[in-house]
Amino acid sequence: MIKAYIDCNILIDWLLDREPYSYYAAKIIELTEQKKIQSYVTPLILANTYYIISKTLNKKVADEFIKDSLKLFTFIDMTEDIIRSAIINKHKDFEDDLHYNTATAFSLDYLITRNKKDFKNEKIQVVDAEEFLTIDFN
Repeated sequence: MIKAYIDCNILIDWLLDREPYSYYAAKIIELTEQKKIQSYVTPLILANTYYIISKTLNKKVADEFIKDSLKLFTFIDMTEDIIRSAIINKHKDFEDDLHYNTATAFSLDYLITRNKKDFKNEKIQVVDAEEFLTIDFN
């Protein structure tokens, strides 16, 4: 089964129905629900998504998102080693360094993000949601 790290912007596209990106984000969530892929997130991704959803929509929707996430996603932690690697392996943004190093530390197959340009493509395939959907999941 394909193991994919889902960046916060994919979740926000889905939850806020940000066109045209929400269509592709929703398809990734659908693949996760159907257990055709295994989607991974970190507490940092949930916290960032929760904050944006609670400010943009409301706290009730954000609370429901967290409850649904517990059923939908596989959670992985950011360890001290990952943080140290993120400091050394600089991208444009420390948060992106954390995501990239977390995904590679757990040997995930893909990192799905809308900001591909902000990531290196050395140890893991970095794709946007539309590109990810071109993969054969069978």
